[in-house]
Formats: sequence, structure tokens, C-alpha cells
Amino acid sequence: MTGRRLGLTIGIAVLVLFAVFWIGATIWFFGDENPDRLQDREWVADAEARCAQTRDDLDRLPQARDAVDMAERADQIEASTAVLTEMTEELAESAPEGDDGELVGLWLESWEVYLSDRLAHADALRAGEDRQFRVSVERGEGVDALLDAFADRNRMPSCGDPLDIG
Repeated sequence: MTGRRLGLTIGIAVLVLFAVFWIGATIWFFGDENPDRLQDREWVADAEARCAQTRDDLDRLPQARDAVDMAERADQIEASTAVLTEMTEELAESAPEGDDGELVGLWLESWEVYLSDRLAHADALRAGEDRQFRVSVERGEGVDALLDAFADRNRMPSCGDPLDIG
């Protein structure tokens, strides 16, 4: 075997091992054994339905990105935040018990921070500060990313960041 052929064989072997590693890591990370995956799939289905209804409600509201001035934008953010607050309160009331309940509780705590960030943004707009929406950082990530990660891992796509502030 020539040096060139040996190098090619080693290169292909490294690529195959690399691919196997990432496929295995993806299955482990996103598989059903993920520690953030809720066992109570009925609650997950109910939560997704409630979140989807909230998304529909948000779609019927004027969008903050379409506001003509900062005061109107603040009003729209507060109105949509009230809808999201109602959703999170209902999810908290129906939260499962045990380990699932603890996970849902942590997720809802992140929602509380996110909702607070939205209201702080509305306050900043009312004070004349026209800035980009900023979210708090928890556990090394933006709170919006935490909301999305939990929703994605539990197959509740409507329960993540609504991306309505723009």
C-alpha cells in the first residue's frame, strides 16, 4: 500500500468514525432518553394544544413590529405578554407531579423571566429608548433559547418563543 493510499484509507476511516460519533450523539441528545423529556405525554399533548391556541390568539393581535411609534409598540408588547401570561398560568395549574412537574416548573420559571423581559422592553420603549429586545441569560443561555430547547425536546413546537416582538 502506498503512502497516498494509506493516507486516503485513514482519512476515510476518520470521517466514518466522526459521522458515527455525531449520529450517536444526536440520537442520545434528542432521543427519548433525554433528561428534559417529560414522561407524561398526555400533559405534553395538552400543553401543545394550549400553546397552539395562544399562537392563534397572538396572530389576531396587532404585531409589535408593525407599530407606527414606540408607545404603540409598547402597547402591543404588553397586550401579547398578557396573552402569554395567561397561557403560562394555565400550564402551571395543570402541571404534572413528580419529576415531570419539577421540569415543567423550571421551564415555567424561564417563562416568567422571559415575560418580565418583555415588559421591561415595553417600559424602555415608553421611556423613549428604542433598542433591540434583549432577554436575560440563565444557565449560560438566553432564556428564549431555554424555552425553545425544552419545547423542542418535548415536541411542543408552539410552546417556544413566539418571536412576535421582532
